[in-house]
Amino acid sequence: MARENEASCDAIFVAKRPGQELLFISHPNYDRRLSCNIFGHIWMCGNWKGWEVWRFVKIDDDGTFIITSWTHDRKVLCSDRDGRVFTTENKEGTWEKWKVSLHQKSHGVRIQSVEHGRYLAFSGKDMYTMVKDEDTAWHLEPANLNRFFISSKCHDKRISSSNDHPFTHHNRKGWEKWVIEPTGATIGQFVIRSLKHGKYLVSSGGGKIIVSEFQHYWTICSSPYGGVFLQSVDTGGRLSCNEHGHVCTTDASEGWETFCLEPIMPGTISEKQIWSLVGIGITSIVLAVATPFAVMGAIGAIGFGAEGIAAGSMAAGMMSAEAIASGGGVIAGGTVATLQSVGAVGLGAAGASAAAAAGAAIGGLSSFGVVLAGQGLVNGQNKINLDEYAKHLPLCSWRIWK
Repeated sequence: MARENEASCDAIFVAKRPGQELLFISHPNYDRRLSCNIFGHIWMCGNWKGWEVWRFVKIDDDGTFIITSWTHDRKVLCSDRDGRVFTTENKEGTWEKWKVSLHQKSHGVRIQSVEHGRYLAFSGKDMYTMVKDEDTAWHLEPANLNRFFISSKCHDKRISSSNDHPFTHHNRKGWEKWVIEPTGATIGQFVIRSLKHGKYLVSSGGGKIIVSEFQHYWTICSSPYGGVFLQSVDTGGRLSCNEHGHVCTTDASEGWETFCLEPIMPGTISEKQIWSLVGIGITSIVLAVATPFAVMGAIGAIGFGAEGIAAGSMAAGMMSAEAIASGGGVIAGGTVATLQSVGAVGLGAAGASAAAAAGAAIGGLSSFGVVLAGQGLVNGQNKINLDEYAKHLPLCSWRIWK
């Protein structure tokens, strides 16, 4: 995104490969996301899951992209001269090229076919492209919705929080999830909010860290130890985790202040992955592609569930076998991790979209930092000039484009 070694000042989220972003394409008037279902067909839905994530791949310095499904990476968004919108598997054609620009009449961006000059639009029922750009505004949101685990690089512990106070833990569960959002007032400043409890992480002075209902501003910059520093705007202290796992702020620079921001990606499962589950012998989901709810029943029946792996079940035996084969651990992204992710997440009532993480969903992504003022990207009005687009301005920061 912003620069090859920098991340967005609007989301801190960046794809590992330069020139690519993972985004939701959201229509604000109807609160619907563009989705690519299990068969690779597009539709609009209310979910914020893996089938609704799209990869914008920059192909030139003029802001031209191809847009592929994150889950079904061979599927490319395409439109024809008559305004029909669909997916293909052709990444080299002209119908698959799009330009993104700030909408001049509405709050959002325009997504325009390079070949036909038509704008992506949604009527509330149908997807199409149209010649006029009226009512064609879209919102591009980062695929992790600015949600992160904040992990101490030195001690492999996550910043966690109860409703009353922060602490650290080895978990990556609900209390360890944080939303890191730009303030909207000053570029490069963020608030850090607990997703579970809604309270903000605050440096209260004297090295003390608390959680509060009141916002507190932080800056984020690269650490020489391979992660980032999170520094309080008010106190100047850096968020730190000492050898005892105690969270505080410090003025020192000994490595305890280095954190990794791990993006929390939505769950997804592709047709290929479902057939892979069939291939390992779960015969009761042979029809899983047509009826994905059958997947959940089969996986739950063998012991993978929301509370973990059931003792004495087939799942427990699979876990033991994999641990022995791998020398003592369960492989991230392997069969057991994938099945447990499916069992834990579940499809839910709104699960027409897929559910289930694929084990190492974040494996193809990395982090982070900010676009800092004074580096040629920010003008006096706290807006980013589109003239600097040649370095692939982050699309998710469209709200501060000029």
